[in-house]
Amino acid sequence: MPEQTQIAMSQPRAIATEAISQMESNPTLFARILSALQAGGVSAFEQFLNHPAASFVIGALEDWEKTMKNQ
Repeated sequence: MPEQTQIAMSQPRAIATEAISQMESNPTLFARILSALQAGGVSAFEQFLNHPAASFVIGALEDWEKTMKNQ
């Protein structure tokens, strides 16, 4: 297994944090991802990502979406 893959698999929270950071800096990307989550469902999106960090990213997105709706 390539070293980058091993590092990525051992640090899913760090990867999720970076993914959220990237989405925060790109509102268009964030809106598209939320739209895809709503249209296809969470499990379909998680399967699409096919990465150990997927559940962390999806959890953060769901929490963020709830927070945005309550503002």
